[in-house]
Amino acid sequence: MSQKTDYVLGHSDFEIERLQIQAAALASITRRLIRECDIQSGMRVLDIGCGAGDVSLLLAEAVGPSGLVVAIDREARAVETARSRAEAAGHRNIEALVATDEDIPVARPFDAALGRNVLPHQRDPVAMIRRVASAVRPGGVVAFHEFAVYQPNRFQALPSVALYDQVASAMNAVFVATIPSPDVAGRLAACFAEAGLPSPHLFCECVIGDSTSPIARWLALTYRSMLPHIARLGLDPTSVGDPETLVERLEAELTAVRAQVVSNPQICGWAVRP
Repeated sequence: MSQKTDYVLGHSDFEIERLQIQAAALASITRRLIRECDIQSGMRVLDIGCGAGDVSLLLAEAVGPSGLVVAIDREARAVETARSRAEAAGHRNIEALVATDEDIPVARPFDAALGRNVLPHQRDPVAMIRRVASAVRPGGVVAFHEFAVYQPNRFQALPSVALYDQVASAMNAVFVATIPSPDVAGRLAACFAEAGLPSPHLFCECVIGDSTSPIARWLALTYRSMLPHIARLGLDPTSVGDPETLVERLEAELTAVRAQVVSNPQICGWAVRP
């Protein structure tokens, strides 16, 4: 039975732009995961749910010209964006394909597989982990970088800014209500075990900065992408004002109180396939 689900935020030009801002904010955390699970030069690595190719680009840096990144996503538009960005960046070691974790193109087993922000969107995360692991050679690495959205883990500002809190609460509520597995980042150990893998190595980080960081823009653009779901769930989108000016207003209010902002927790786990 297929476990495919609709991606909550869609695949519009606006959403692809939002994903790239998010990717810039998360890059250092994903680089740490790549480094700690020892993905290195010459490896053949699978990028699951590659989207616009941000993780693919990081993996391409790690495996170098002698390695290969096979990037898969079920959305043709996202795959085309990933291909274009790889070409523009001069990475000839990225092969982007339209595929799902149910039809992974395996000419030979991969040395490693990595997914970012994919498990929460699965009705059965364990099944995805199991399928991905089956495409990796014994002794290879299975790794995931996932966001925690289950209450009360959400974006925060200190000192507190009411507008920021309203946007963060609405965004978190939509994710909890609409994605199939919002709590999966908090149960990676159990999921890996159920998938037949050893207990994973785990770490958790947040993105943190001041009002000049990309965090406020990331939050505001995510809110805008979620407006249809916010309206459908009965959350009042007028409470935060005009979405077209939300970025500017958020940044101004945060700057006025010299706020420090922090993202929701980012939880990473990896294990070596027996």
